[in-house]
Amino acid sequence: MRAKGLATFLCLLAPMLTVLGGCASVPLLAAMDVLNVAETGKTGYDMATGLNTRRSLQQDTSKDAQIEARLRAALDAQGGSLRNAVPQVSDGRAFVVGTYASPAELDRARRAVGNIKGVNETTLCLFPAGSRSRLAASDGEIRDNIVRMAGLRTQEVRVHVVQGNAVIIGRVRSRKQEEHIKRCARDAGAASVRSYVRIAGDASPPESSRLADAPLADATPPRKSAR
Repeated sequence: MRAKGLATFLCLLAPMLTVLGGCASVPLLAAMDVLNVAETGKTGYDMATGLNTRRSLQQDTSKDAQIEARLRAALDAQGGSLRNAVPQVSDGRAFVVGTYASPAELDRARRAVGNIKGVNETTLCLFPAGSRSRLAASDGEIRDNIVRMAGLRTQEVRVHVVQGNAVIIGRVRSRKQEEHIKRCARDAGAASVRSYVRIAGDASPPESSRLADAPLADATPPRKSAR
């Protein structure tokens, strides 16, 4: 009887082992990998500072988040490199950070984001694909080093690194903090640094034109969208 019972138990256990050790385990791992990649792409600076990125996955219904969703849809519709571009909106000011594969694709990007509801002005920070200089660190490593060196522990400032170029967007406490972040970006090995931050309590536009850094491969000047 005991032998018969053991045989029955093994028969029942076999399908479970097949599911756990077979094909079912692959989709589970793949799903986790996709989630991790998505989090890294969206809030990689949070990971570098040890913040809980899961909280960032909560639905954001702010006006800026709604504008970002419209920008995301407009870029996705263009396909190509623009699908991987990152839209960011700060106080109604829109930025698109990423790469473009050809002048025609850059023109499509300009047309796609030129008339987004709720946007006061739009700035493209797009670099030619494959234009990255030979740098010791990857874009992700440079970005993480900037965040670590600058001691950023806030979601008010986002650091993007594309083709070795650093783009800083958001709001800082003072001009001194902005200069500190820019200095850290240079020390981290960024090929160029572009700042679009605003000082808290200051309604004037950012003074990115004062930068002495090498200009971006392509950064269109802020322009008013059609109303």
